[in-house]
Amino acid sequence: MNLPQFPNPSRADGRIPRAVALDLDGTALNSSSRLSARTSDSVLTLIELGVPVIIATARPERVIPVLVGPEIAARCSVVHLSGVAAVGRHPLHGTAWNPIDPDQARLTWEIVSTSPLAPRMTMEVDGRRFAVNHESDADELWAFNTATPDMILTLEEANAAGPAKVSVNGLGSDLSPIVNELRSKLSAETAVVPAVDNSFINIHSVRASKSGATESLLHSSGIELADVISFGDDLPDVDLMLNTGWSVAVDNAIPEVKRVARYLTAANDDDGVAIVLEKLIEAVNAENG
Repeated sequence: MNLPQFPNPSRADGRIPRAVALDLDGTALNSSSRLSARTSDSVLTLIELGVPVIIATARPERVIPVLVGPEIAARCSVVHLSGVAAVGRHPLHGTAWNPIDPDQARLTWEIVSTSPLAPRMTMEVDGRRFAVNHESDADELWAFNTATPDMILTLEEANAAGPAKVSVNGLGSDLSPIVNELRSKLSAETAVVPAVDNSFINIHSVRASKSGATESLLHSSGIELADVISFGDDLPDVDLMLNTGWSVAVDNAIPEVKRVARYLTAANDDDGVAIVLEKLIEAVNAENG
């Protein structure tokens, strides 16, 4: 491991992070897609100390309470849908909204629908409402307690309401051929971002990014990205990690993330995020006297 030091001896200003930005899947969440008790405790302790914690995820906001628990979901600011949307919670304020062009969303749907891989698709509208291309997806979401009948839209309804992004799930299959086709046929205004060893794809506006949405929330408290510590494990986290003052990869991160991260902690199943947050808690307590 190569853990950050607080304060960093190489920083002349002696500052410590003033905010935390956490990816969820593969980073803060364990392999069971839940926060460990140790990680939950460290997040809540930082919030009590006045350090804003931002959940930065490709997931829609509706699923976050199930993944992290209702208390943390209610007290953390959220950057969701890969940075398409964001909402600040005390002490941060504000929102962000950078949806995909509806024509690009529909073209994405048409391209993916012709693939022999038959992947699952979700067209997200606002982090709450969505359309899916497979009936069992809706059933699974209801069972997961993340959707109710009023949230499920038809493709036409989702397009009319205004799509936010499209997600493609290969259920473990390599979706590289779809990635290549989307990149060749969609406009330069649309980002195609693979994840999970190319078995998942996020398609959204190029204006949407975790770093940009995070920055928009930080403005309300006068905090800069240089004063943020970020955590990640996969390609959708790279832009945030490149733009924050401290960046930490978990040990299970892909090589591309480890190359851009300044620091390395233990894997998500070994409380890698909590190990670093506990060091930050000590530093904040020391600074506060």
